[in-house]
Amino acid sequence: MHNHSLFEFVGQFSSELFELVCRIENQLLDQPLASLIQARLYTEQLVKIISKEEGFEDIYPLKHSERIHKLYRKNAVEEDIYLKLEWIRKKGNKAAYDIKEVSISDALQVHKFLFEISVWYMQVYVSYDFEAPIYKLPIKTAQETNPLGAEDLEILIKPYVDQTMQKMDEMWAEVQRELEALKEEKKQLQTESSISKAISQQQSEIAATAEKETLASSQQVFEIKKKELNEEEKRSKLRMETTPIDSIFAKNNFKLTKKTKKATEFEHIKNGEVLYLMAYKEISIVLNPKTVENNQSFKGGKESHSTALTRFPKKIKNGKTPTSYGYAFKFKTEKELGIFLKSLDDILI
Repeated sequence: MHNHSLFEFVGQFSSELFELVCRIENQLLDQPLASLIQARLYTEQLVKIISKEEGFEDIYPLKHSERIHKLYRKNAVEEDIYLKLEWIRKKGNKAAYDIKEVSISDALQVHKFLFEISVWYMQVYVSYDFEAPIYKLPIKTAQETNPLGAEDLEILIKPYVDQTMQKMDEMWAEVQRELEALKEEKKQLQTESSISKAISQQQSEIAATAEKETLASSQQVFEIKKKELNEEEKRSKLRMETTPIDSIFAKNNFKLTKKTKKATEFEHIKNGEVLYLMAYKEISIVLNPKTVENNQSFKGGKESHSTALTRFPKKIKNGKTPTSYGYAFKFKTEKELGIFLKSLDDILI
């Protein structure tokens, strides 16, 4: 049953999740209860993978709901992905305790959401140029296991194939309300952070003035030297963390400014142009969309959206939430990358 699965691409990042989602497909209509419970398990395992990718598992283990909420708060997942993860989690929990609440329509919607979440993960964490297959329900499999005739099955499924979230059930509305509360919480935290930064800056300015007035003190001179040594130590540590491929950027006037699980950020030492080396198996970099769109020299780049592109402009791709985007270029070898960066350096100078 796996040979023609819509989720065949899942095997590229997890054979266990591929096996699980195939079971979900095989029992989608004749066992909707099991489908909902296993769909919750699928998203729980996938969210754990994302959480580890983002470095959120280093301190202490989190519950499934806590992981989803934290990923949203930290901007690791967008609003539409958050909503789908939460909806599946709640539906799966309810199915485990109240079988009367399980319906075929829920199973069909779960299947669609699992597909969209899996495609999102592939494009963000595995390969930016992944081309998703056209979505379709596993009707052939369902016909083999469901007692309904083929025509009756088509009539049953048709209303949900083109279903949009304009028709929201009570559970979806509940998830929406929780999202609004989280958004308010994020705004409040951002406001508090801004106030804290302003106070810290004011305190720093006062401290700096006082330091200048008493700079003659030998103790203060010692502290300044100590601080300089600490800063140099930090810079040395950053240099030690660089990889051989990072040196290619350095040769072409790009300095390493930040590293995350998803990407490495580089900045041109002369004009401040920023680009990102993505953490994919293949060599791929993402350029600022304004740079690409305003220069005819850049052709062949593919639009790429990722929360890792923090210094790039944002726009809406799917869903309702704008995400940072740029244009991605893939290279087969480090030599090809070096040639491209050399031409880019020449253009930027």
